[in-house]
Amino acid sequence: MPGSTSSPKRSKRRAVIIGGSMSGLFSAAFLRQIGWDVDVYEKSGVELVGRGAGITTHPELIESLIACGAGIENLGVEVPKRIELDRNGNVTGERPLRQILTSWDRLQRLLRETIDGAHYHLGHGFERVDQDERGVRVQFANGKVEHADILVGGDGIRSSVRGDVAPELQPNYAGYYIWRGAPNEADLSPKTLKEIFPYFVFYLPPQQEIITYPIAGFDNDLRPGHRRYNFIWYRVADAQTMKDMNVDERGVQHEFSVPPPLIRRDLIEQMYSDARDIMPEVMLDCVMTMKQPFITPIYDFTAPKITFGRVAMVGDAAANARPHMGFGVAKAGNDAQALARALRDHDDIDTALKAYNAERQPIGNTIVNHSRKLGTHMGVNLKTEEDRRMHDLLNSDGAMMDWIAVPNFLDAYK
Repeated sequence: MPGSTSSPKRSKRRAVIIGGSMSGLFSAAFLRQIGWDVDVYEKSGVELVGRGAGITTHPELIESLIACGAGIENLGVEVPKRIELDRNGNVTGERPLRQILTSWDRLQRLLRETIDGAHYHLGHGFERVDQDERGVRVQFANGKVEHADILVGGDGIRSSVRGDVAPELQPNYAGYYIWRGAPNEADLSPKTLKEIFPYFVFYLPPQQEIITYPIAGFDNDLRPGHRRYNFIWYRVADAQTMKDMNVDERGVQHEFSVPPPLIRRDLIEQMYSDARDIMPEVMLDCVMTMKQPFITPIYDFTAPKITFGRVAMVGDAAANARPHMGFGVAKAGNDAQALARALRDHDDIDTALKAYNAERQPIGNTIVNHSRKLGTHMGVNLKTEEDRRMHDLLNSDGAMMDWIAVPNFLDAYK
């Protein structure tokens, strides 16, 4: 186990980070800046590429990318405004709002470049952690054991680290899911390219949300004609229906979601049929040109605390919000920055982790609760009068353009 950390002349401190995606990479970058040795362990045996679609940028995300050294070069596609369509494809409202829309792949690549490949380890599934006042002993499924001063759980909403230290904290199904995809710009019709491709677009049938916007193409290609168009379609499904949808093409039941290549063909065909019934021509064009549509069930959870002895949770592993704000990666960067700042400013590690928990746990709860407010638009699980008022507000003309994925939403809670 690591030696005592109370001496001002301590040896160099070390962190083991579980999760090689955004939260883990942000944590590694910020901890290295304060002089810590860091190793990142990812359970996947292959590099994480192509594992997401579009991401809305926020000022907090830009700040974290710059501060950690990843930078924002060629970050994404800028849109000048938002528009809302009706069933016939007519524009019924618009809002001027310049935003940069980026992609999971681009952020992953920027952050991946901040860490030496010798300290980024694929094919290491976390098994358990043991700890005492001196630090942590981390056991991996392949038999490897690591010792460090702290363990950082940056492994997402289904965090195996959180499952070990706080198994009672389980995500809650929100009552709806997303069909997602990102058709290639080159495959879209001239009408689609002219009328909606340059913008952040809303189409809002009853109890549904369809949101689209441009993102970079593969390998972060930003050239016109080589980009993609992020397509998000929120739909309602009760828990039993979602369970049935989580049976894959081979008949295997998945607990949370089905890997895209294994989504049943009958579900995809039904999705196409439903789209033909309700969508404007330009939206239908997006659906029918998606190469591999996939399903994302929507879950959320909050935690009464995000540190457990010498284990600190960051990003979605600490608190997971519904994606209506597009704030998940920004939260990961802010969590990681706050963790490093607390460890820099407090010589005693345990005191530092308490300070981190005191700062970020309430903010995580606020973000999740705000996402639940935005989720009332879907009209499910409206349990309180406040829920019903928010539902009515979001269903009024133009309201979604004013609330969904807007910057600086946390200012209202200060």
